[in-house]
Amino acid sequence: MARVRVEPSGIELDVPAGVTIMQAARDAGYYWPNQCDMQCRCSNCFFRVVEGAGRLSEMGRAERATLLEQRGRRALDQPVRLGCQTSVTGDVVIHKVGVYVDPFA
Repeated sequence: MARVRVEPSGIELDVPAGVTIMQAARDAGYYWPNQCDMQCRCSNCFFRVVEGAGRLSEMGRAERATLLEQRGRRALDQPVRLGCQTSVTGDVVIHKVGVYVDPFA
């Protein structure tokens, strides 16, 4: 199990192998901003990688296409990923505004 720290909130998530960061956050009772319910369409779940980019799953075609369509070519030049598509193989630090304890979870 890997540990993901979400800044600026300081939330720490335990992320099991094969589980996306966003799903792990939801499972732990956190709200993660999105509009497409993890269908890789909206890009609202994007985050910036602060540390540990080499410990993230490879970016797939759907994620790449969504980032290009929703955020533009520059998005692929930056260390950003989609929370609904990215799993981890080790500890990472990311920056994602708007993650908080979900009062409805």
